[in-house]
Amino acid sequence: MKAGGGTMVRLTLSGGALVASTAAACCFLAVWSYWYYELDADCVQARDCKCLLFGTSFAGGGFVGGDRFACQYVAYSLMASAGLAAYTSVYYGCRLLLCAGHGRGRRQHHRPVRTVAETRPEDGTSGCTSPQIQINGLTICLAIILAVMALNMFIASIVLSNGYISTCLQYVHRVKSYLMVSGNMVELITNRMSCGTIYDFMDYLQPPSRQVTYELIHRHKTNPRDSVINTSALLIISIVLSWLNTFIWIVFTFCTYYFR
Repeated sequence: MKAGGGTMVRLTLSGGALVASTAAACCFLAVWSYWYYELDADCVQARDCKCLLFGTSFAGGGFVGGDRFACQYVAYSLMASAGLAAYTSVYYGCRLLLCAGHGRGRRQHHRPVRTVAETRPEDGTSGCTSPQIQINGLTICLAIILAVMALNMFIASIVLSNGYISTCLQYVHRVKSYLMVSGNMVELITNRMSCGTIYDFMDYLQPPSRQVTYELIHRHKTNPRDSVINTSALLIISIVLSWLNTFIWIVFTFCTYYFR
């Protein structure tokens, strides 16, 4: 395949990674900022429970978030992925434009073909050796960076997916206490209720960390928080786009090596 075709493929992958990582970061940050102060009220002093992922339910009916480090790692990984994707998009976009302009210039100005003897330096060494080594070195460095990003996004996607499932399994106990179920209803909620429904209970029934004031009661707000978001939908979108971003970086790494 021609070099221009390889540049176009890598530019397309860069754009896809940029869109996927940016959208995933926006969805995740929207959820994290919404629950940032809401799940930390009952947390012990030694911990920082401002992360929705890996939440924990207590026997007394309380629920706290997971360690903030998990959310920080996912958020920073997605933002780093978006930054690298933006850089590669600009790089390959400029390269594609410059190559196209150079190709038109070559068609307009027909230069005489120089023989190997004319292009060879006086000392007998090949003049293309050093640039070729430099290009291969830059390509290898870029491939290593892309491989590291693919590995990092793979780990971040696992953390995000497992954190979503872990919080869902823990919040089931809160749903049971809300509904005060018994008998087969317990098995129904535990085994048949989807995580989307469990997170819906969290969106509408999770009490705020701050005490409800008379002003909020007078305003007849159904939820003491300022608004109600769809936590499950935003997290699922972030998870899907995060895994898609991981796949794009893996393909990008192989394309960078293949089109070197």
